Amino acid sequence: MSSLKVWSKFSVVTKEGTTIKLRIVDMPEYLYEKVVQCYIDYFVKAESTIKAAGIPNNEEAINEIHGPLLRSVEYDDEGYHIVICCLDNDDNPIREIMGASMMALTIRGEEPKYNFKTKEMTKLFEIVYGLESYYDEVKAFDLERSFGDRGLFVCPSYTGLGIARELLKVRRMICKEQGIPINAAWMTSYGTQKAAERDGWETVCEIPYEELEKQYGVKYDADAKSTKFMIARIK
Repeated sequence: MSSLKVWSKFSVVTKEGTTIKLRIVDMPEYLYEKVVQCYIDYFVKAESTIKAAGIPNNEEAINEIHGPLLRSVEYDDEGYHIVICCLDNDDNPIREIMGASMMALTIRGEEPKYNFKTKEMTKLFEIVYGLESYYDEVKAFDLERSFGDRGLFVCPSYTGLGIARELLKVRRMICKEQGIPINAAWMTSYGTQKAAERDGWETVCEIPYEELEKQYGVKYDADAKSTKFMIARIK
């Protein structure tokens, strides 16, 4: 993974009216386990498709999800990029995480295939691969390289402050640095859909959850009525 780099500095006003200064940086190695736990608590247990597949109800499935979505990071691996949001101060080490964004670099023709032990993970990737038939940005834009979404979360105490939008903005910056012209993701919650819209992402495909429920025999518990495939054009 790349060395610790500051991607963004910004200020937010908390619900109590206090202004705090934040920054988004590459995740330092010593925070990996903490980020993983936050990822499980605030993404795996909350994301609508993961919930629909039943993964939060099976500890074995939760452990198995680490492989494809948040594999153990080798810190010389430039292909896997995790950034975190934290206080913008001189504290070292960083103690508190406000949110994080994960992406994995994919080369066309080299996409990994998985064999899962749990029925929940099998169901999740049945849906994931099925969604590719609706829209595939690699084919649509003839991309040789792309950054695949591996999750984005904001810790509950800091939601509603614009942190998700800033994390999405940093995804643009990472893609620009890597020479990748399109960043894309299925936005499955109302909050991430609105954050992406505010950052200028476009909806190129939208699927009602009711349709996915019928197709895959699952039940969605989401605050949005549909999942949106949204793209950011990197300028």
